[in-house]
Amino acid sequence: MNPYLGKNHIGYQVSALGNHVFFGIDPKTNQPFETPFHQATAEEVDLALAKSKEAFEQFRLIPIEKRVRFLKAISEKLKANKEILIKWFCAESGLPQDRAEVEFARSCFQFETYAKAVETGYALEIKIDSANPERKPSLKPSLTKINIPVGPVVVFGASNFPFAYSTLGGDVASALAAGCSVIVKAHAMHPHTSSISAQFILEVAKEQGMPDGILCHLLAEDFTVGQQLVQDPRVKAVGFTGSIGGGMALQKLINERKEPISLYAEMGSSNPISVTKSALEKRTSEIAKQIGASVLLNAGQFCTSPGLLVIEETAELNSFKEELIQAFSSSELQCMLHPGISKRYFERVKEHAKLVDVLYEGKREGNFIQPTLAEVNATQFIAHPQIQEEIFGSYLTIVRCSDKSEMKECLLLLEGQLTTGLYAEPSEEIDEFLSILTAKSGRIILNGVPTGVEVSYAQQHGGPFPSSLNSYFTSVGWDAIKRFQRPVTFQNFSEGFSSKTVEFNENAVFLHFLNGKYS
Repeated sequence: MNPYLGKNHIGYQVSALGNHVFFGIDPKTNQPFETPFHQATAEEVDLALAKSKEAFEQFRLIPIEKRVRFLKAISEKLKANKEILIKWFCAESGLPQDRAEVEFARSCFQFETYAKAVETGYALEIKIDSANPERKPSLKPSLTKINIPVGPVVVFGASNFPFAYSTLGGDVASALAAGCSVIVKAHAMHPHTSSISAQFILEVAKEQGMPDGILCHLLAEDFTVGQQLVQDPRVKAVGFTGSIGGGMALQKLINERKEPISLYAEMGSSNPISVTKSALEKRTSEIAKQIGASVLLNAGQFCTSPGLLVIEETAELNSFKEELIQAFSSSELQCMLHPGISKRYFERVKEHAKLVDVLYEGKREGNFIQPTLAEVNATQFIAHPQIQEEIFGSYLTIVRCSDKSEMKECLLLLEGQLTTGLYAEPSEEIDEFLSILTAKSGRIILNGVPTGVEVSYAQQHGGPFPSSLNSYFTSVGWDAIKRFQRPVTFQNFSEGFSSKTVEFNENAVFLHFLNGKYS
């Protein structure tokens, strides 16, 4: 029996002062697990905030090399304890082993790649403008610009990614890489996975000599802990992945603060895919297979799962729909993440049925579902743009358009999206489509599906509102670190200057960067 399980991690201290307890639930059976988890009290939250602030003041002065070693050591610790993490991931989410393996590998990779982003100097973005004391009529000062950490960061664990967007996720990894301390508000749907993850990170932190409070992990099943965290002046940034309602509720709380801070919220997206007549005529079956598989993936419980198809009508459309129906109807029922998510999915499907023609209604058994396929024409979609709203789960709506002009009219009505897609033939003119899609989304996929987000320095995972609150930033890839930094310029400092606060040329990493060995 793990003596730390069920308790809050306040730095290196565990605490369970409150009487409010909750239980993780097996979504396959709707039965609770046996361990009670103690929701953090206001006193415990305040202690976590105090420790996090103190830890930040120490952590931000630690040499870059030590920060890099810390991040890499986390990845190694996770790999050494993969079995227990995978076990609880599957038990609490209902997701299959292969999905757990993929997400686990991604989580480890994120800590490694964010370490590299710092180690190479990429995340620091050092810019030097040399002095010119001979310039007339006034001398030119030396200017050195560098990114520094903003302060303690609060991260809200996501329901649909118990690893990659939670305690082991990209927000935590990128905030630590930036030089910030982190307070995680764990998601109540996977408390075992989150708590064990936090324990491993803290073990590494202690081994690496990191300050007490570099990571705090707080448990809660209601909004009170999150509210106290985001409204506290010691918190300087917030990371969130979840629903539009959840993200906007947090933004409202932050707006009540005396000091404004940034909320980096990744929210809802139906990830529309457009299919031209030529593409559908030439690749009917291929496109149906790709899109069908993307919708089916893990019951559609991805922020990038396609939920809307804008299609130019052709004689092949009926066979395209038939192939999708065949794929959906013959698929095994898949478990949704939690009874609450399942309940909301069924509610949304029922609401949506009033606005669309349901071509195939997926089977349901408890929290297990098959995909549902619906259809509207362009006139219906234009009259009821709420049809585009995300249904979290395997649900796909086809918007049938008579020509490209109708397709573009429908696309112009789209709200902001994380992704948009376009299936088209090489011979087709797509400039007008791209003009619309670039205004609507953060990532555009040509002849492919949006599921699967590569962790890369070239990735953009964030789009116009309401898909995210700040479309300039990404929550995936090296640039995710920038969310938890701010730039500072040093004027009249010589290039050889160094101190405990800032290191320039004396740090070999910075030397390499400034000499152009990293672009």
